[in-house]
Formats: sequence, structure tokens, C-alpha cells
Amino acid sequence: MSVPTILSDDLDADAVTAILAARQRAVAGVRETDDRPRETLLLFDLGGVAHGLPIDCVRAVAPLPKVTRLPHAPGVLRGLVAWRGTVVNLFALAELLDHDAAEPTAMIVLRHETPRIALAVDAVSGVATVLRTDTGPTLSTLVIDDDQRLTRIDPVVLIERLLPARLQEG
Repeated sequence: MSVPTILSDDLDADAVTAILAARQRAVAGVRETDDRPRETLLLFDLGGVAHGLPIDCVRAVAPLPKVTRLPHAPGVLRGLVAWRGTVVNLFALAELLDHDAAEPTAMIVLRHETPRIALAVDAVSGVATVLRTDTGPTLSTLVIDDDQRLTRIDPVVLIERLLPARLQEG
């Protein structure tokens, strides 16, 4: 079966094909390709505010287990938790970000070997792919992408704030 060539005044066959393909994508609701760099974030809530961490720095998400409090611990260190046979330091991210938060129900375990780090969060809400922003080393950056508005947490700066310099290599 052959398809007849569509010709128009001042347009060659390639131009007509490109126009028809663009119209078909518009009718189908497909967005034009976007060459800007994107990244996938794990989304979570702290006090009703949406935040995201790059998914490649996340080891696991789990319900918040029983927390063993430590005497004289720094304010952001909630305590220790047992997770998969290891002891993990649980940090209150809301306190570090100076947010009011509900009682945490979940923890995000980071890909940091020694010491193991988990973040107490109100709830984990899913994943999203957003435009990558290169704003330099800052703990949190506002990301507005399409209909999403959230705060991206930089894991490198986060670990620098949570741990003494001698423990940051993981």
C-alpha cells in the first residue's frame, strides 16, 4: 500500500511531513522533546511541605521503627534505629530545615555507608522527574516544574550539615 505524497505551494514533502507530525503530536497530547537535563526525586512531606531527594542517593524507604534516644545527642539526631540488622542514625530533617512537622511515620535511608543515615519524614508520597537545577552547593532549592512545586534537598550539603567532617566519607 502506498501513501500519496502531499505537496503544497512553497513546501516540499519533508516540510509537509514535519507539519503533519507536529499536528499529530499536538492532537495526541504528546509534548515536544525537551533536551534540558532532568532528574528523578523521591518525594516526601514535612509539615505539609513537599520536598525531594535525588533518587540515586536513597537506599530504602521504610516505616519508622522504634527509636532509641541518645542522652546529650545533638538536636537533629533523634536517636538510633535498627534496620536490616544494622544500627542507623535517625535524623530529624524537619528540625534541620527549621520546619514544623507532624509526628514522623517513615524514614528514608541514604546511601551513606559509615555511619548509616536515615531521615525521619512525615510521609513519602512518590517519585517525580523534574528539571535539574545547578544552583551550587545549597541545602535546599525551590523547584518549579510544570504543575509541581517542591524543595529539592542536596544530599552532599545535607550530609555535611549532619555529620562532623571526619565521618562524611561514606
